[in-house]
Amino acid sequence: MISLKIKLDDITEALTTRFDIVEGGFYLDTETGDILLSTEGVDESGLPDDLEDNPRYRLIDPLASYESFQIMEDFVDSLGDTKEAVRLQEALNRRKPFRQFKDTLHEHTSLSDAWYAFEQKELKRLAEEWCEENGIKAEWV
Repeated sequence: MISLKIKLDDITEALTTRFDIVEGGFYLDTETGDILLSTEGVDESGLPDDLEDNPRYRLIDPLASYESFQIMEDFVDSLGDTKEAVRLQEALNRRKPFRQFKDTLHEHTSLSDAWYAFEQKELKRLAEEWCEENGIKAEWV
């Protein structure tokens, strides 16, 4: 297993950023712990030529939408039997649930901090799982 210092914010950004319009992705450099971005429209002069072919660089696949949705559902479940939980669950059942969830969350400003703390904890857990699956022992910086 490789031990690396990795910026937690960088890997969670990689896990939560989807490139639906342009091609691209984030890669972890398994020698330095750096997260590299390769995408159309970004100056790639500082990127290695063999980024996509060299096993030193691991593509970080972003979370599937169902995984992000599950995090929101888990947060709602953590609220128990409260009116806020009911409102957030209703938001998740409507069209455009991600937008509805965020809008409803901001109507209940007391929940915003709890949501962001919950989300960060879950993203850290998913980052740790990704690293473990890729043979990496991460030290978060």
